[in-house]
Amino acid sequence: MLHWRPISCALDKRLLTHSSRQLWSPQVIHRAQSTEAALGLRSHRPPDTRPDPKTPFGISDQEWEIRTGRAIYVLQQTLPEFFSTGLVNSVDRFTGSAHEPSASYIPVASVNPFDYHVPPDEDVESIYSPNVRLSYTPPVALPPPFPKTLHIEGMPMYLASSVFVRHTLNALYADLKVTLNKVALDAHGEPRKNREKSLFVGLTASGIARVSGAVGEWEVNSTYTFSPLTGLIHVHTINSIHPAPHQAVYDALRARLGIAFGIKEPSQPGGAASAVKDLG
Repeated sequence: MLHWRPISCALDKRLLTHSSRQLWSPQVIHRAQSTEAALGLRSHRPPDTRPDPKTPFGISDQEWEIRTGRAIYVLQQTLPEFFSTGLVNSVDRFTGSAHEPSASYIPVASVNPFDYHVPPDEDVESIYSPNVRLSYTPPVALPPPFPKTLHIEGMPMYLASSVFVRHTLNALYADLKVTLNKVALDAHGEPRKNREKSLFVGLTASGIARVSGAVGEWEVNSTYTFSPLTGLIHVHTINSIHPAPHQAVYDALRARLGIAFGIKEPSQPGGAASAVKDLG
């Protein structure tokens, strides 16, 4: 049974009590760099691949808490600015400040998450797994070829879908804003024992239609689940969207990104690369 614990912006420092001070101190950064498990970014294995059986969790409990606390903080601070800055998926390791993605590095959508490579910047650390999975089950099943639950996998698709949503809504609506209604943490008991942690985020996106002047508003509830191995966000489940998007939205998104939502179909000229280029 899930026990959600509300988190307010005023509690950010408490979330990072033991981790933020250590994360941003030069001494701890130096120690982290000197360890093989530092942030899981320099392993030859994919970040979510189970490492040596003798060290099943790969990173220390302390580092795991640092990563999850940092991700929670970044989401709280940056989601309200989504329509102006885009999806913030990383932080500066030395300052702890959110690192806004460069338009030059918005990746080409790919069904293979291992095709995604971040630019070589050792000062930047991601809060998402390269294999992050986004899923949503519409309240009313969509007709074929759509599956019951729509999903995309890998950081390229995840970023490309966020670019699509941001640019499309900005084209249709003015004065777009995101308001966080609820942020609640579910630690499934003692996190140090089982490393199960997820974050519920309830938000409202609103804007004014450029053509009619009518106010548009959507309530979106999501759950972010952290990997027990890496402490990175590896599952993003959209629990509900109200009002639910029209099917035309899914058709447009699928056309823009090429192969998405788990549907396999022949590739079209331009494909996802053109989609991301057009939206950028």
